[in-house]
Amino acid sequence: MGPSLVAPAGERPAGAPEATAPERIPIPISIVPLHTVVPGRARLQIGGLRGAPELAALLERGLTGFGGVHEVSASALTGNITLRYEPTAAREPLIERIRGLLRGEIAPARDEPGEGDWHASDAQAVASELGTSPSDGWSAARAGEELARVGANTIPMPHQRSDLSILLGQFQSLPVALLAGVAVVSLATGTLLEAGAILAVVALNAAIGFTTETRAERTIRSLGAPASQTARAVRDGTEMDVAAETLVPGDIIVLQRGTVIAADARLISARALTVSEAALTGESLPVTKSTQALGTRSVPLGDRVNMVYRGTIVTGGSGRAVVVATGARTELGRIQRLVGATLAPETPLQRQLGELGEQLVWVTLAASGAVLGLGLLRGFALLQLVRSSLSVAVAAVPEGLPMVATTTLALGVEDLRRHDILVRRLEAVETLAAVDVVCFDKTGTLTHGSMSLEAVAVGDRIGRRNGDALVDQRERSLDPRDDRRFGILLSVVSLCSECEIEEGDQQTRRHRLSGSATESALVQAALDHGIDVTELRRKSPRRAVQHRSETYRFMATTHATETGLWIAVKGSPGEVLARCAWEALPDGGRRVLGSERRRAIEAQNAAMAARGLRVLGTAYRDAPGAIDHGGEHASDIDRLVWTGLLGLADPVRQGLPALMQKLHRAGIQTIMLTGDQSATARAVAEQIGLRADGAVEIIDASDVDRLTAAELPVAARRACAFARVSPAQKLRIVRALQQAGAVVAMIGDGINDSPALRAADVGMAIGQQGDAAAREVADVFFAGEDLQKLPLAIERGRGTYTNVRKAIHYILSTNTSEVLLMLAGMAAGFGEMLSPIQLLWINLISDVLPAIGLAMEPPQPDALERGPTQANEPMVRRDQMGRLGTEAAMLTASAFGAGLFGAARYGFSSPQARTMAFGSLASAQLLHALTYRSSDRSVLEPGGL
Repeated sequence: MGPSLVAPAGERPAGAPEATAPERIPIPISIVPLHTVVPGRARLQIGGLRGAPELAALLERGLTGFGGVHEVSASALTGNITLRYEPTAAREPLIERIRGLLRGEIAPARDEPGEGDWHASDAQAVASELGTSPSDGWSAARAGEELARVGANTIPMPHQRSDLSILLGQFQSLPVALLAGVAVVSLATGTLLEAGAILAVVALNAAIGFTTETRAERTIRSLGAPASQTARAVRDGTEMDVAAETLVPGDIIVLQRGTVIAADARLISARALTVSEAALTGESLPVTKSTQALGTRSVPLGDRVNMVYRGTIVTGGSGRAVVVATGARTELGRIQRLVGATLAPETPLQRQLGELGEQLVWVTLAASGAVLGLGLLRGFALLQLVRSSLSVAVAAVPEGLPMVATTTLALGVEDLRRHDILVRRLEAVETLAAVDVVCFDKTGTLTHGSMSLEAVAVGDRIGRRNGDALVDQRERSLDPRDDRRFGILLSVVSLCSECEIEEGDQQTRRHRLSGSATESALVQAALDHGIDVTELRRKSPRRAVQHRSETYRFMATTHATETGLWIAVKGSPGEVLARCAWEALPDGGRRVLGSERRRAIEAQNAAMAARGLRVLGTAYRDAPGAIDHGGEHASDIDRLVWTGLLGLADPVRQGLPALMQKLHRAGIQTIMLTGDQSATARAVAEQIGLRADGAVEIIDASDVDRLTAAELPVAARRACAFARVSPAQKLRIVRALQQAGAVVAMIGDGINDSPALRAADVGMAIGQQGDAAAREVADVFFAGEDLQKLPLAIERGRGTYTNVRKAIHYILSTNTSEVLLMLAGMAAGFGEMLSPIQLLWINLISDVLPAIGLAMEPPQPDALERGPTQANEPMVRRDQMGRLGTEAAMLTASAFGAGLFGAARYGFSSPQARTMAFGSLASAQLLHALTYRSSDRSVLEPGGL
């Protein structure tokens, strides 16, 4: 922590109004260096930055590219700014630059691309502002100039812990620092053996922690980073493939199905363009895009339908867009900066060991002072008193405490590793014990992140998914051979589709499908029900297609048949139903579609939508003898035959209701954070039993913005799901829960979860298919896709926490007995009851080995049902101090009695008396360890040993 740099009186932050009176009230500017040790990196606390996003944007714009600065991250949440710059550059000019920006003396550069509200402007106006041509794009030379000016289109990965930082982290606890202090005193007094033994303990402790944590880090990193990417861009009027890193604002990019978008861009043209934005917003359904200007600036990210963003995927259609932001200025880059500005909270064990270390410092000083005072009263020589004081210091400091805590946590980490749960921070194991709120991302975490056909309505038959089949109200499976309506419906969605079919794995006999998630799910359903889609398409080749648009919310395809033309239609149920005149019958015939049937179909549609399903209507028209003239316009598609409704959803993972019940019995509140709509969030919450009492309360993103800092924690504790939330809102929700006193675990798989993962007490990433950014910031990584292992991780965490406390209590009681024995010996005139090397032996052998044995105890069978531990509970509660004192007094009494017996027989200063005290104390402590195996079972009970 450096000194506060306060600007002289009279200076004001940028944007503050000029005072009209001659004497202005000075507004001080505070810039506090928080971390400036590493060359080329600085973290500063800026007064007034917290809660001021406009000021954060001003600082980022004003510092980017100045004085060798590579990266700037200013956070209005933390009030801190992080700078990465050339290691050889001086820091002082940067601080002066910040002060100038805050005072308003320095105007930042014009808003860079990505800072404007591009969605509110016309596409042509955006291209004009960027100085590019919508048809020809940049020239190669101009693109090179822009690349040199704005930098490569890359986003730095989250800061990874180096081996050196992991090693140094093993020495940061106060108990370890206390041991180092005792070692230094031992060196100063010439007791080299004691100093060497203590330093050996410190080194062994660091080696255990370092080995365990680096092993987890290397395993997670071995999963790999994203491969290099290319983009289709227009340069000099010609489409060409370019490296994604070379894209610059003003480039025109070409979008086609399957394209992974490499930069943020404003759409210029769009033809039936749909984009999956799950990686950015968490919304599972693809978004239909358009080029219309939205006209208003305050539009949520998920509703900016005329924009495409880096990291999202084109699932259908085509289009062109002008790049408006690259690299760290993209929306993904903003999320990454949010991660960098978010500090991981201190774990309960870190806090408790820190408090215990402070207490041990005072206990050590008090015990050494007491020995010194008693020795002076007894008339002992000063050198002997110094040696005795050192002996008491050795007795008071539990040399084995750090090693026992580290070993216990390492054993817990290795136990979880055997279940494919990787823990990168030892303390995270213990923090799991105190978790009382688990926040789940939905898409890719609670669900598979892919669409499937969940329900079908043909006539009066309503089929719902039951395993791999669709079963109606009478528990009869829907079969195209028994009900021709169902077969026609599957034929419609197979033909009215742009999903391509490739030969799949010979063993699984499943095809590979290339298309949007929705169309792939429909074609897969047709294949699963025996429809030979490839042969169907061969016999009915497509002649024309009418894509879904803002005007016509359906897709229609025209196909040539042996008898004429066949038109297949799927889309919005209301629009498709309005164009139907007949309804298909089970035998393949048709009947007139009356008003009563229309109302019944509308009711079916509403019921499916209420379940959170994406509902599509299907219809067809058979035109025998019609002439193939290139298809019909959408306005001419009418007098169709209604075939039925389809309900699609991103299916939830198996076993989630049982998982939620298990977590609720464990005393844990479960909350879902999703970018999907409230209806979808409610349906999923009800389906998996997200709330123990069944009362589902959903809070929308708009309500999150309206809630004050005091209201949000209360609302978060009451709600079971948040819908349409952005990454920044996820972070705010996690922080609000922590403010309410909760210990939060966050589980996600995408980059949009990264800020919340970093801020949570325990961040958990799931699945090797998840985003690398989520893996890099998480404390715990589930290598598989099985969420059922979450209770196992929590159970192991609670067992590890219990074992750590048992071991530490055991060590504290035995160390206290050693201090009391030394004080009793000094008061009785023995001088030293035990030598420093005997005390070290006891602390490192007869204390540590039994404590490690306690650490290896399996979790108690009812560990989950006992509920979370209290995060703010001290290592030793007041009601436990009496027990520890009693235990220590009993151990002391036995050893002191043995010493007295030896003194009576061999003399006060005889080595035999000291050895008898030593043997008695060591034996008593070993037996004492047996009583610590259980806090509620006696060692004398059957099976107690």
